[in-house]
Amino acid sequence: MLSLFLCCASAALLLPPGLPSSSWRAADARHCARLPTLPRLQQGPLEDGFKELLPLSTDEGNVDPELVDRVDREVQELTGVRLEELLNPSKVVNCERERLLLESQLASTTIDADTRSQLEAKLDKVEGDLYREKRTVFRGWLKNLFIGQALIAIGLSGLLVFDAVPGTSVDLSLRALGFWSYWLFIIPSLRARRPKGWEKKALNAAFLGSPIATLGLPFVTKDPAAIWGANLVLLLACYAYGYLSGEGEEDVGGFSGPLRWLDFGSGQERGMRMEQREKLAAKEEQQVSAEEAGTKDKETVP
Repeated sequence: MLSLFLCCASAALLLPPGLPSSSWRAADARHCARLPTLPRLQQGPLEDGFKELLPLSTDEGNVDPELVDRVDREVQELTGVRLEELLNPSKVVNCERERLLLESQLASTTIDADTRSQLEAKLDKVEGDLYREKRTVFRGWLKNLFIGQALIAIGLSGLLVFDAVPGTSVDLSLRALGFWSYWLFIIPSLRARRPKGWEKKALNAAFLGSPIATLGLPFVTKDPAAIWGANLVLLLACYAYGYLSGEGEEDVGGFSGPLRWLDFGSGQERGMRMEQREKLAAKEEQQVSAEEAGTKDKETVP
């Protein structure tokens, strides 16, 4: 529905003042009705467990770090890569927690035979999913596939906005979809690779800047090709900004506050953001230091 609203609204802004719109509405309603299904084609490795992270939260709003660390070690022993390098890291964490809960319920002596049978069947399914997901690594070829997807989207959207599709005249709603493709298809495809360092910083900026530019430019120009070109320049400028910022391969924090829902692949799929992990590590270090100081004090007491 979001793509439907944005494309139709943008197309309306591009209409010249005074142009009769009744015929345009009739012709383009059929095209706009098909638009909501298009973004589903470019989502990339959507993590099935991402929406289920809330049940894993502790009182402080984080997934149990000990559970995540243990799963991380198990994945490294099995595959040689970190948990975050799996295709669906959050699903692995959710399956592990669900397995523990099911085993705890089965250990109870108060459940009847039918309930026990249902729990055992569910546990078998969860263990099968866990076995499979722990060994499903986010391979390099899949990341390259998303790059190819983004390049193809740039080419196809360019054909739309320049009305260069052979043998047909592209109507305004599809030309609007052409310049919205940067926010709906191209940038999400690049972010689906879970980039790090300067590239992640660049794509974060592009993902925020693209809708602002795309919504504002129709008030300046009615040319879809010019809006498409401005989005391309914005994307390249964000890459230059990220590269020159000197982040290197360091981890870059994701969106925060009301924009947290926009972020994907910044470590939240492991249940904790980078800032929270740093605070947790600092807290643990303080506790270790305090324990060592207490031990030394006891040793000095005669």
